[in-house]
Amino acid sequence: MLVHHEKHRPHLFQQKHSVNPDIFDDILDHISDHPIFQNKSNNPQLPMSIQLAIFLNQAGHYGNAITLEDVAQWAGVSVGSVVNCTHCVMIAVLDAHDLLETCSEEWKGGFLAIDGSTMDLFTKPGYFGETFYDRKSKYSLGCQAVILPHNLLIVDYSLGHPGSVHDAFAFRSTCLYEEHADLLPDGHWVWADSAYPLEPWCIAPFKKPHNGH
Repeated sequence: MLVHHEKHRPHLFQQKHSVNPDIFDDILDHISDHPIFQNKSNNPQLPMSIQLAIFLNQAGHYGNAITLEDVAQWAGVSVGSVVNCTHCVMIAVLDAHDLLETCSEEWKGGFLAIDGSTMDLFTKPGYFGETFYDRKSKYSLGCQAVILPHNLLIVDYSLGHPGSVHDAFAFRSTCLYEEHADLLPDGHWVWADSAYPLEPWCIAPFKKPHNGH
Protein backbone atom coordinates (compact mmCIF):
# COMPACT_ATOMS: atom_id res chain seq x y z
CA MET A 1 0.00 0.00 0.00
CA LEU A 2 2.87 2.35 0.82
CA VAL A 3 4.50 1.81 -2.57
CA HIS A 4 1.16 2.02 -4.38
CA HIS A 5 0.29 5.37 -2.83
CA GLU A 6 3.80 6.70 -3.44
CA LYS A 7 3.62 5.91 -7.15
CA HIS A 8 -0.05 6.30 -8.01
CA ARG A 9 -1.69 8.39 -5.29
CA PRO A 10 0.91 10.86 -4.00
CA HIS A 11 -1.81 13.11 -2.52
CA LEU A 12 -2.94 10.28 -0.24
CA PHE A 13 0.69 9.51 0.59
CA GLN A 14 1.29 13.11 1.65
CA GLN A 15 -1.97 13.23 3.59
CA LYS A 16 -0.91 10.26 5.68
CA HIS A 17 2.80 11.08 6.11
CA SER A 18 2.84 14.91 5.98
CA VAL A 19 5.58 14.86 3.31
CA ASN A 20 5.50 14.16 -0.42
CA PRO A 21 7.13 10.98 -1.80
CA ASP A 22 10.30 12.77 -2.94
CA ILE A 23 10.97 14.20 0.54
CA PHE A 24 10.17 10.81 2.07
CA ASP A 25 12.79 9.15 -0.14
CA ASP A 26 15.29 11.91 0.62
CA ILE A 27 14.92 11.43 4.39
CA LEU A 28 15.20 7.67 3.91
CA ASP A 29 18.46 8.06 1.98
CA HIS A 30 19.98 10.20 4.73
CA ILE A 31 19.17 7.82 7.60
CA SER A 32 19.46 4.44 5.86
CA ASP A 33 23.08 3.84 6.93
CA HIS A 34 22.51 4.61 10.60
CA PRO A 35 23.60 1.74 12.90
CA ILE A 36 20.33 1.96 14.86
CA PHE A 37 18.70 0.04 12.00
CA GLN A 38 21.25 -2.76 12.13
CA ASN A 39 21.26 -5.55 14.66
CA LYS A 40 22.29 -9.18 14.99
CA SER A 41 19.05 -10.30 16.57
CA ASN A 42 17.14 -13.32 15.33
CA ASN A 43 14.13 -11.02 15.07
CA PRO A 44 14.88 -8.68 12.16
CA GLN A 45 13.67 -5.09 12.23
CA LEU A 46 10.91 -3.85 10.01
CA PRO A 47 12.07 -2.36 6.69
CA MET A 48 13.34 1.19 7.17
CA SER A 49 10.67 2.59 4.84
CA ILE A 50 7.97 1.10 7.07
CA GLN A 51 9.63 2.46 10.21
CA LEU A 52 9.86 5.93 8.69
CA ALA A 53 6.22 5.76 7.55
CA ILE A 54 5.12 4.78 11.07
CA PHE A 55 7.13 7.62 12.59
CA LEU A 56 5.80 10.25 10.16
CA ASN A 57 2.22 9.07 10.57
CA GLN A 58 2.49 9.44 14.33
CA ALA A 59 4.49 12.69 14.28
CA GLY A 60 2.05 14.29 11.84
CA HIS A 61 -0.82 14.24 14.33
CA TYR A 62 -1.18 16.58 17.29
CA GLY A 63 -2.19 15.60 20.82
CA ASN A 64 -4.87 12.94 21.03
CA ALA A 65 -5.70 13.05 17.30
CA ILE A 66 -4.05 9.63 16.99
CA THR A 67 -3.05 6.93 19.46
CA LEU A 68 -0.38 4.25 19.42
CA GLU A 69 -3.14 1.72 18.84
CA ASP A 70 -4.38 3.66 15.80
CA VAL A 71 -0.91 3.67 14.24
CA ALA A 72 -0.41 -0.01 15.08
CA GLN A 73 -3.67 -1.00 13.39
CA TRP A 74 -2.87 1.14 10.35
CA ALA A 75 0.60 -0.37 9.94
CA GLY A 76 -0.39 -3.92 10.91
CA VAL A 77 2.16 -4.12 13.73
CA SER A 78 2.13 -4.22 17.52
CA VAL A 79 2.07 -1.16 19.76
CA GLY A 80 5.56 -2.08 20.93
CA SER A 81 6.78 -1.99 17.33
CA VAL A 82 5.33 1.51 16.90
CA VAL A 83 7.26 2.66 19.97
CA ASN A 84 10.48 1.01 18.78
CA CYS A 85 10.18 2.40 15.24
CA THR A 86 9.54 5.91 16.56
CA HIS A 87 12.55 5.62 18.86
CA CYS A 88 14.89 4.37 16.11
CA VAL A 89 13.83 6.93 13.49
CA MET A 90 14.03 9.82 15.96
CA ILE A 91 17.60 8.86 16.90
CA ALA A 92 18.61 8.58 13.24
CA VAL A 93 16.99 11.89 12.28
CA LEU A 94 18.60 13.75 15.18
CA ASP A 95 22.01 12.31 14.36
CA ALA A 96 21.56 13.30 10.70
CA HIS A 97 20.42 16.81 11.59
CA ASP A 98 23.29 18.62 9.88
CA LEU A 99 22.86 16.58 6.69
CA LEU A 100 19.10 17.00 6.58
CA GLU A 101 19.42 20.71 7.23
CA THR A 102 21.22 21.18 3.91
CA CYS A 103 18.13 19.88 2.12
CA SER A 104 16.04 22.84 3.30
CA GLU A 105 18.03 26.02 2.77
CA GLU A 106 15.03 28.22 3.59
CA TRP A 107 14.58 26.62 7.01
CA LYS A 108 18.11 27.08 8.32
CA GLY A 109 17.26 30.24 10.23
CA GLY A 110 14.88 28.40 12.54
CA PHE A 111 17.26 27.09 15.20
CA LEU A 112 14.93 27.32 18.22
CA ALA A 113 11.48 25.93 19.00
CA ILE A 114 8.96 26.82 21.70
CA ASP A 115 5.93 25.08 23.13
CA GLY A 116 3.85 25.18 26.26
CA SER A 117 2.83 22.48 28.70
CA THR A 118 1.27 22.18 32.12
CA MET A 119 2.44 20.77 35.44
CA ASP A 120 -0.39 19.22 37.44
CA LEU A 121 -1.04 20.44 40.98
CA PHE A 122 -2.04 18.09 43.77
CA THR A 123 -5.13 20.10 44.63
CA LYS A 124 -6.91 23.35 43.88
CA PRO A 125 -4.91 26.34 45.17
CA GLY A 126 -6.48 28.28 48.02
CA TYR A 127 -6.15 31.68 46.33
CA PHE A 128 -7.65 32.31 42.89
CA GLY A 129 -7.97 28.55 42.49
CA GLU A 130 -10.26 28.65 39.45
CA THR A 131 -7.62 30.41 37.38
CA PHE A 132 -5.46 27.28 37.64
CA TYR A 133 -8.19 25.09 36.09
CA ASP A 134 -6.87 24.22 32.62
CA ARG A 135 -8.44 22.92 29.39
CA LYS A 136 -7.69 19.35 30.46
CA SER A 137 -9.95 19.77 33.51
CA LYS A 138 -7.02 19.77 35.93
CA TYR A 139 -5.46 22.33 38.25
CA SER A 140 -2.00 23.13 36.96
CA LEU A 141 0.85 25.58 36.43
CA GLY A 142 1.76 26.64 32.91
CA CYS A 143 5.27 26.15 31.55
CA GLN A 144 6.91 27.56 28.42
CA ALA A 145 10.09 25.92 27.14
CA VAL A 146 12.41 27.11 24.36
CA ILE A 147 14.66 24.36 23.05
CA LEU A 148 17.33 23.61 20.46
CA PRO A 149 15.52 21.07 18.23
CA HIS A 150 18.65 19.17 17.22
CA ASN A 151 19.62 18.18 20.78
CA LEU A 152 16.51 19.11 22.83
CA LEU A 153 18.49 21.31 25.24
CA ILE A 154 16.33 23.89 27.04
CA VAL A 155 17.73 27.39 26.53
CA ASP A 156 14.90 29.45 28.05
CA TYR A 157 11.76 28.80 30.06
CA SER A 158 8.93 30.45 31.93
CA LEU A 159 7.09 28.83 34.84
CA GLY A 160 4.36 30.01 37.16
CA HIS A 161 1.38 31.19 35.13
CA PRO A 162 -1.93 29.52 36.00
CA GLY A 163 -2.78 26.57 33.79
CA SER A 164 -5.66 28.44 32.17
CA VAL A 165 -3.35 31.09 30.66
CA HIS A 166 -2.98 30.94 26.89
CA ASP A 167 0.44 30.03 25.47
CA ALA A 168 0.66 33.31 23.56
CA PHE A 169 0.33 35.29 26.81
CA ALA A 170 2.65 33.07 28.85
CA PHE A 171 5.24 33.37 26.06
CA ARG A 172 5.62 37.05 26.96
CA SER A 173 7.28 36.06 30.24
CA THR A 174 10.27 34.43 28.54
CA CYS A 175 13.59 36.18 28.03
CA LEU A 176 13.35 35.28 24.35
CA TYR A 177 10.16 37.30 23.91
CA GLU A 178 11.42 40.30 25.87
CA GLU A 179 14.92 40.39 24.36
CA HIS A 180 14.48 38.71 20.96
CA ALA A 181 16.16 41.62 19.16
CA ASP A 182 19.36 40.99 21.13
CA LEU A 183 19.19 37.19 21.40
CA LEU A 184 18.30 36.26 17.81
CA PRO A 185 20.75 37.09 15.00
CA ASP A 186 19.41 38.61 11.78
CA GLY A 187 17.64 36.05 9.64
CA HIS A 188 16.98 33.67 12.54
CA TRP A 189 13.75 32.79 14.27
CA VAL A 190 11.98 30.42 16.67
CA TRP A 191 9.54 27.76 15.47
CA ALA A 192 6.13 27.72 17.16
CA ASP A 193 2.68 26.23 16.72
CA SER A 194 -0.50 28.10 15.83
CA ALA A 195 -1.08 29.24 19.43
CA TYR A 196 1.78 31.73 19.13
CA PRO A 197 1.96 35.11 17.40
CA LEU A 198 3.27 35.27 13.85
CA GLU A 199 6.29 37.58 13.83
CA PRO A 200 9.43 37.90 11.67
CA TRP A 201 11.29 36.23 14.55
CA CYS A 202 8.52 33.75 15.52
CA ILE A 203 7.31 31.47 12.74
CA ALA A 204 3.97 29.73 13.27
CA PRO A 205 1.84 27.77 10.77
CA PHE A 206 -0.23 29.74 8.28
CA LYS A 207 -3.43 30.97 9.91
CA LYS A 208 -6.70 31.25 8.04
CA PRO A 209 -7.89 34.89 7.90
CA HIS A 210 -10.88 35.82 10.02
CA ASN A 211 -12.97 36.49 6.92
CA GLY A 212 -12.24 32.99 5.62
CA HIS A 213 -10.42 34.14 2.45
